[in-house]
Parts: sequence; structure tokens; C-alpha cells
Amino acid sequence: KEKLKNIHDNVLSTYYGCGLVIPDCLESKNVLDLGCGSGRDVYLLSQFVGEEGNVVGLDMTENQLKIANDNLSYHIEKFGLERNNIEFIKGNIEDLETINFSLKFDVVISNCVINLCQDKESVLKNIFNLLETGGEFYFRAVYSSQRIPSELKEDSVLWGECLSGALYWNDFLNIAKKCGFTDPRLVKSSKIYVKNRELEDKLGDIEFYSATYRLLFV
Repeated sequence: KEKLKNIHDNVLSTYYGCGLVIPDCLESKNVLDLGCGSGRDVYLLSQFVGEEGNVVGLDMTENQLKIANDNLSYHIEKFGLERNNIEFIKGNIEDLETINFSLKFDVVISNCVINLCQDKESVLKNIFNLLETGGEFYFRAVYSSQRIPSELKEDSVLWGECLSGALYWNDFLNIAKKCGFTDPRLVKSSKIYVKNRELEDKLGDIEFYSATYRLLFV
């Protein structure tokens, strides 16, 4: 029980996602989790894809990946899987074209990490290239009601809060289509309330929304 508690605490205490971002119907699929951290979502995905599927978790943080790998054998045994269907890879989301993945993916997911990428168009294009025909990019990110001024993009606090890295909604839709995702589909969205007077003053009348999208390769 103590070992189980330590594993549970290690994985969840180092989880920085914004809730669960997982689509339906994943059995036998090959899935890539971008910014997988300590592996919580990857462990869940491995159960949904089953014995015939595979899950790859990508993260650039050495410590997070160590936690993920340290707990890997425990989870495979706990889930009753006859083979390990999980792989963790160290890499930067902004350098996907340099990573030698061993397979194409049916689904790519990410949980509030795209906002921290500088060149979002390049990232979306590389994700498109990793997908099988009929696959999808299913992800949550932060969007803004207008373009973010350059001086706010240089604010480290706003960037760390995933606010100044937010895409203007119309720009995002145009970029997604330019990268090959012809029919962006909004799954759900909710308004973000900053609740910090200093940050509110900096942001002025810019509004922010957390939204989950499906970008399809059809």
C-alpha cells in the first residue's frame, strides 16, 4: 500500500495538465501525447488502446520522464497487459520533425502545451505530418479574443500562465487550415477569468478562453 501511495503521489504531484483531454474510440489506436509530463494521461491511454494499440509520451523535461519511466512497469502489471504498449521519448514539441518516431499516429493529443510554443504554425504542420490519413489532433489550448501585443508576449508571468502565448481565435483557424486541417471542430470552450488585478490591468480588454478542438486529417 505504501508503494502504491508513493507511485500515486509522484505521478499526480508532478501533473500540470488542465484536466483530461482524451477523445473517444481509442481501441487499437496508436496515440502520441505531446507534453506528457510524468505520464498520467499516457497510463490512462494505454488502457483505452489495449493490447493492439500503442501510446508514445513526449516531453522535454528529464525529471518528468524519469518519474514516468520509474512507474512504467508497475502500471503495465497493474493494468494486466501482456505486453508494454507505452514508450516515453525525450524531445521538444517544436522540433517534432527531428524525432524519429517508429510509427504514424491515429491520434495526437496535447493538454495546454501548444500555448508555450513560439512557432505554432510549424508545430501544427509537423503534427499533421505525423498523422495517418483519417487521424486527428485532439487538444486543449488557450485562445484570445484579439491578437496579443508583442510587449505582452515578452512578459514571463503572462507567458508562464499560458495567456500571452494564446492564439487569436481567427488566426488559429486560418493556420490550422493552412497546415492541412480543413475542418477544425470545436468540442467545448469556457471563458478564463484571470482574477488578478495586476494581470488584468496589463491585459486590458483582451478575453481568454480554454477550448478543446479536433483537427482532422481527411
